Amino acid sequence: MKKSILAIALIGITSLGFSQRSEIRSAESAVEDGNYSEALTELNAAKPQLVDEKDKWVIRYHLAKAKTHGNMASSQSGDEMMENLNTALESVDKVLELEKDNEDALNYQTKLRQTMVQTAIDGQNEGDFDTAQKLLYKTYQMNKNDTVMLYYAASAAVNGKIYDKALNYYSELLDLGFDGATTQYVATNKETGEVEIFESKNMRDIAVKTDEFADPSIQKTPRLTGEIAKNVSLIYIQQDKPDEALVAIQKAKEENPDDISIMQAEADLYYRIGKVDKYNEVMKQVVLKDPENPSLYYNLGVASEQLGDKDSAKDYYKKAIELDPEMVNAYINLAALTLSEERSIVEEMNKLGNSRADNKKYQELNEKKKQYYKDALPYLEKANELDPDNMDAMQTRLNIYYQLEKNEEAKKLQEQINSMKE
Repeated sequence: MKKSILAIALIGITSLGFSQRSEIRSAESAVEDGNYSEALTELNAAKPQLVDEKDKWVIRYHLAKAKTHGNMASSQSGDEMMENLNTALESVDKVLELEKDNEDALNYQTKLRQTMVQTAIDGQNEGDFDTAQKLLYKTYQMNKNDTVMLYYAASAAVNGKIYDKALNYYSELLDLGFDGATTQYVATNKETGEVEIFESKNMRDIAVKTDEFADPSIQKTPRLTGEIAKNVSLIYIQQDKPDEALVAIQKAKEENPDDISIMQAEADLYYRIGKVDKYNEVMKQVVLKDPENPSLYYNLGVASEQLGDKDSAKDYYKKAIELDPEMVNAYINLAALTLSEERSIVEEMNKLGNSRADNKKYQELNEKKKQYYKDALPYLEKANELDPDNMDAMQTRLNIYYQLEKNEEAKKLQEQINSMKE
């Protein structure tokens, strides 16, 4: 009697196995046909019968489940997409736990990763930064050696004003010692003369051997430590935490004392919280490290102007123009700075009476005022030469032409302004 009971039990187990295999096969076929609802039904039916995790059918079950949820996620958005994506990734991981070299699982994992990155890019383009940062962080979690994905996740969070997430991501990056600098393998395309970047040294060397490329070399991309420190400080400022912002900058400086981008971030921070004197102090240190950078001199000019040091401001603007003769804003600021002297002269003129001495003084001040107009005019003319559509510069020029009784020039300029407004 006992033998009969055992035989019945074995028959039951065998029939369960066949049923399980049939349902998994059906799920696989449904996935191939794009019928994911049917695939889910078959997988749910097979799930209670999963016994031996080492069985190949268990592996096929988890792989079919991964593809079902992953393919469903590709046509979804928001929380629903993330939920299915998480299930797909967990299922792939389960397959690789059971069989680490499973080629189908590895290929599908790569496909999922590519889809996630592309979906994140599309999301950012459409303004969905929340989904983008979630996908990019999930991509980083799939391969924690790929820290650039964590950096992209932080950037997406910043763009979406999801500051708490951004701070977490940036903190993780800094703890990992991430600086963002990468090595690029480049060579010059002989036909176009353009320098092109290759995915690897091997691919670049192969391209050079074809004789279509020449001058192979290596170039380094800039460090991102300063940008990270700057973004962290800006987040703290947005949260009205200037002290934390300064601490973040100082920590970054301790680790990278000669990093110009961090010094620039520190200067920007001081500027934003109204400490223009400290901004000026740090910027002078930055200029010493990068004396050929016209933007630094321009920024120092703006700071000096705010501090009331007009002479220094003029010198900085002129130095910026010397290094970059096409810096429009430097010309405009020089013109504005020159014309700012007019106000005190006009106030003095308005206080004068009608005596002979006052009339003489009035004429002297009027000539002085005209000289400021004459000094400012070349800067405005150059600005409009470089930027013909700059209406503010044109209007100021027009007023100066009238003041200096340059009627012919004023007439031509007025016609030009009228034609632009039509």
